[in-house]
Amino acid sequence: MSRRLRDSAKRYCKKALSLKQKGKTEEALKSLLIAEETAQKAEASDVLLPIMSIKGELLLSLGVLDEALRVCIVASNFLVDFLSKDPENEIFQQSLQMNLNNIGTVGYSYYNAGRFPQAKKAYETGLDISLKLLQFFPQDNFLQYYTGAMFNDLGALLWNMGRIEDAKNRYEKALEMRKKLLENDPENVAYQSYVAMTLNNLGLLFWNMGRIEDAKNRYEKTLEIYTEPMQYLTIGRKSESIIRLIELNSEQAEEETNPFDQMNYLRDIFQLCKKNREFFVEYELNHERKLVTEAGLSAYIDFLMMLVKLENNPEKRAEEYEKALQAVEKLEEIEENETISRLCSSAACYLRGRKLVNEALASREPELELLRQAVEQFKSAKETYDRANVCFCVYTGLLNILEDITELEEIDVPKLKELVRKVIENLPEDINPNIMVSFENIPQIFEEKDKMTRKELLKKLDERISIIEYKALENIFGHINEKIKDYFEEPFSPNLIYENWKLKVKFDDPEKVKGKLTVKAGNKIIYNRALSKEETKRNLLEIDYLKAGYFPKGEDEITFTTSGHKKPVMRSIDYFESINRDVRTRILLHDCCDKCCIDGNLRIAAVQLKYHGYNENSVVIIKTDEAYHRKVITVLEALKGKTDIIVFPEFSIPFDYLEEIQQFADDNNIIVVAGSHYVVDENLKKYEKLFARKFEEEDLLKNISPVVIPSSKIVHNEKHLGARIEEPVFFEEGMEPGKINHIFKFREKLNIGVMICYEFINTEMRHRLVPICNVILVPQTNPKPRSFYDMALTDINRPLGGGNTAFVMANGIFTVDGEKKIQGGSTGIALTLDKHSKTLEEEGIISPVGGAMEQVVFLASINTDFFPAWESQVGQVPIRTKLIHIFEETEILNNPEGNGADFIKLINKINSCENREELRELLEKNRRDLKNDEDADKGKKKSLIEQYSPLMNKHIQNIENLKLDQMKKRCCSILIPSK
Repeated sequence: MSRRLRDSAKRYCKKALSLKQKGKTEEALKSLLIAEETAQKAEASDVLLPIMSIKGELLLSLGVLDEALRVCIVASNFLVDFLSKDPENEIFQQSLQMNLNNIGTVGYSYYNAGRFPQAKKAYETGLDISLKLLQFFPQDNFLQYYTGAMFNDLGALLWNMGRIEDAKNRYEKALEMRKKLLENDPENVAYQSYVAMTLNNLGLLFWNMGRIEDAKNRYEKTLEIYTEPMQYLTIGRKSESIIRLIELNSEQAEEETNPFDQMNYLRDIFQLCKKNREFFVEYELNHERKLVTEAGLSAYIDFLMMLVKLENNPEKRAEEYEKALQAVEKLEEIEENETISRLCSSAACYLRGRKLVNEALASREPELELLRQAVEQFKSAKETYDRANVCFCVYTGLLNILEDITELEEIDVPKLKELVRKVIENLPEDINPNIMVSFENIPQIFEEKDKMTRKELLKKLDERISIIEYKALENIFGHINEKIKDYFEEPFSPNLIYENWKLKVKFDDPEKVKGKLTVKAGNKIIYNRALSKEETKRNLLEIDYLKAGYFPKGEDEITFTTSGHKKPVMRSIDYFESINRDVRTRILLHDCCDKCCIDGNLRIAAVQLKYHGYNENSVVIIKTDEAYHRKVITVLEALKGKTDIIVFPEFSIPFDYLEEIQQFADDNNIIVVAGSHYVVDENLKKYEKLFARKFEEEDLLKNISPVVIPSSKIVHNEKHLGARIEEPVFFEEGMEPGKINHIFKFREKLNIGVMICYEFINTEMRHRLVPICNVILVPQTNPKPRSFYDMALTDINRPLGGGNTAFVMANGIFTVDGEKKIQGGSTGIALTLDKHSKTLEEEGIISPVGGAMEQVVFLASINTDFFPAWESQVGQVPIRTKLIHIFEETEILNNPEGNGADFIKLINKINSCENREELRELLEKNRRDLKNDEDADKGKKKSLIEQYSPLMNKHIQNIENLKLDQMKKRCCSILIPSK
């Protein structure tokens, strides 16, 4: 019975093996389970143990790792017992080897699946079994091999688990076991490979621990164990060890600060490469050989660079490069591999370029042609050799900069900036930062306007250059620095003062100014001749901007060039000048030529509005509501197509209206001088959206007049002389004096200035503008404007410059700080007239009639081509004017002393009337005849027109011989609706 069961178990086992070979693993396992059960019944251990070994292998192939491990462990433990009693049993020996191998494979499968604890258990179980058996069979080769493998695999696992010291311990035990094998059979390639593997593992572990010398020691020991001929496994291990040793030495070279130790590491690298060159050639390791050759060349060149780094003599540096070049060229000659030959060729080009750079520096002035040849060598090598690419970028940039500044002509700074940008863009990220910053500093020096700041930048560039590690590079940068210093070394030093359209120049020594002197403000030549004897003697050159036809538009660069010195001397000027001692301001030109088309007749509308102002928190403001806003917008709408410029009185337009006014200007191509307002905290951040200039904290409490230009941001003038109500008193801050005034250019010989109220009476300020401006607009809130007209007429009668001048006053009618008495009025114009017209000059002032202050628009069409000397010429009309009355429906209807409804009807009738006689009769019926004696009219009720507009009543006295349109013009009006 027992024999029959034993044979049955063997048959089922044989069947399982057959199914396994056919790939029917699951069927094989079923057959094997029957075999296992049968062998157990037969109590045939010699049959059962091989069956269990095969079962473990089948479970492993099916991925049932936990069960496979359990089976293998059980079988192995049985086998240990049996072998201790029957050590020569080959079946037991084979089964044990199979089980141990399966345990190792299970551990490896766990490891790959990331199940580290299970992998550790498998490795340690296999290790325990092999170590137990080694007590009985210490010379067994399989057990020694297996124990070494388990220690090695367990070391790798523990390293991945972060247990570095434990990993090191296992690796060292693996090495000990594997060395025993190799000692017994030194020529065994497999044993060599095992020892090399563990040594490499230890080397990598020490490298990661930062123990570089220990790592190198392990890799060096790896190289000692190989004998020839070599096989695949040992070829790979040796190649890895050589490459690792090169990498370790490179890392130490990079981190080392002592140059002599650094050179030792570099020497070790190229010695390693030189010593092992034949190994890579013999075994055709082309890729590895390229890496090693590249590293060796790099180390050799680095070694050379360090050798010549501190050598000051460029000729000796060139000699060292020549020696290195010959060595690399010799290597290239004997090299058969095309890729490595090309690498050697690139390295040779690189060294030839370095040699040429140093030869270029042998003379006092660098030889640019040799530098160009060096750049060509770097260019040839840059695609293959990274170092050559860096040199190509750096030396191309330096060569171009040297070519630009060698002649010491005026430097094209934008071109220089673009050149430097391209150089920096192509430099590698890990380049010496002093080289990068030195390039960046060069255009900054040429851009800097301030002399002292420029000196500081040159000093910093000096400091950076002095710590550049490469002597040739330091020499060329240093040479460029000297060239820049020479460029800015001025042949003479001019000092500038700007005042009243004159640029005054004093020199440190006028005798230094040789030959013809050319002076430019921006791009405009303002002086172009040699200094006169008188100018040299007085050491004073005065350049009249008015004669030169130049008006500042902002800060300028003034350049001085003499015929004997091409490089200009430059000075910056901001055009601030003192007016009335304490006040510093700038008068700048703003070009509006492309914004408005104005012909010979300039149409200006001066708006005389009624408003109520008061002082609050040191700020003058007006009371506004929906009705006031409606009035401003209605006036604007009424002036469409009738004017080129609208001028509102000072304070009459709040900041909040500006966006709407800008839209009006854009839509109708009309410029609006929007009165003025105070800059306050509430609006400070809003200015940027609307205004051309930036507003900051220093602008608070300035009184500014916005000039709203079509399709442009708003330009503004700043009032620099405040009225009584704006002056600081006790704890009230008062108006902040302004610092900018713009003159607006509309076409050739048509400039318009703006002066805000009381700054007009500052003669010094006014006389800055009068010679330049054909028209000066004066928005004001002025209780007594008569003195303004007197000053204007004085300037007209005693002209400061040629041509004609007009002063347009746009005054409000207002109350201040709650006073009931209305002040102001007298909006109008004073202008240059001929002898005939001069007798009528008072007609240009719209003074109150009978003390009544009225809202009007004064329309003036000024002939800007008028010339008084041609008064005998036919058709020369200096000015045409028109009044548009402004009536507020609410105010008229609320007047208890008049008949407002009838007046509104009258206005509507006048506007709609189409019959000349009917209109004349209507006007005569509703006016008071001023020819009558006033005493004769005493006690009589005022006429309807005189009740609401004495000014209109005055202008419709003499209407005989007038056409319908002419009569309508005399009583033209805008009615502001109540809603």
